Amino acid sequence: MTGHSGDMTGGPDIGFWALNLLLLAAAGYTVGVYRLSVRGHHWPATRSLAAGAGLCCLALVVLPAPAGTGFPGHVVQHLLMAMVAPLLLALSAPVTLVLRTTPLMTRRRLVTALHSRFIRLLTTAPVVLVANVGGMYCYYLTPLYDIAQQKPWVQGLTHLHMFLAGCLLCWYLIGRDPLPCRPPLRTTLIVLLLAAASHDLLAKFLYAQGIPTSAGSLEQIRLGAQVMYYGGNLTEVLLAVVVMVGWYQRSGRQLAREQRRQARRAEAASRRRSAPQRQVIAQDLTAGSTSPRNAGTRSPLA
Repeated sequence: MTGHSGDMTGGPDIGFWALNLLLLAAAGYTVGVYRLSVRGHHWPATRSLAAGAGLCCLALVVLPAPAGTGFPGHVVQHLLMAMVAPLLLALSAPVTLVLRTTPLMTRRRLVTALHSRFIRLLTTAPVVLVANVGGMYCYYLTPLYDIAQQKPWVQGLTHLHMFLAGCLLCWYLIGRDPLPCRPPLRTTLIVLLLAAASHDLLAKFLYAQGIPTSAGSLEQIRLGAQVMYYGGNLTEVLLAVVVMVGWYQRSGRQLAREQRRQARRAEAASRRRSAPQRQVIAQDLTAGSTSPRNAGTRSPLA
């Protein structure tokens, strides 16, 4: 594998270790699901399928791009790495799985880390946007693209940043895993809209200016920009659907909990109101049961 081929690793050694890490992640997820099943707990199969699909997307990124694909193939790998794989992995809820299957001390440490000041700062809307959008703009609009093609380790670091930034964005938007502070729906939609608009603007700029010039012919560059535009739009529409479905499900669960809470309150109030009545009835029954016996007892002299 080479950096010129557009793969994520930039070298055979890095690619070998990257594939091993993916296999290790798949094995860890499988073991976690198995532990839950042994305990009799249910883990949704859709989450397991999402995890498998996300890891497969990353495996395709690690492998070299097919010969002759050029810049469009490079863009496809970036879409898989920075958008599709993070979306699928966020749907698989790996942090939730870890919290449900690890020992108590590990869970406490993880929860403490999730609520740390650093994670709180990292999951604010401005940081999420700058990390995701800024990395792509710096990669394509600066000499960083040419440097990455010449230095495999630079390409590996930039691709790792794009993947982590995509995971941060999807983790923030989807919210399947616990967050220090879950953003309201309005903020979530604004962040999604700004990210989508920034991606579209970058694709249009690459198409209009024919950059990066070292990526190939003008036709190849423009085709890659079109792949970036339409592929990014499709992924962002799917992300918006996932966000709205998640909001609908959370709202339904909150409504059901509120209805159960109100039902319990109404039942408790009814019991409090009926308690004096039951006491009066019990007293009447006691008096009624003793009066006939006393009345029917007569003196032998009568």
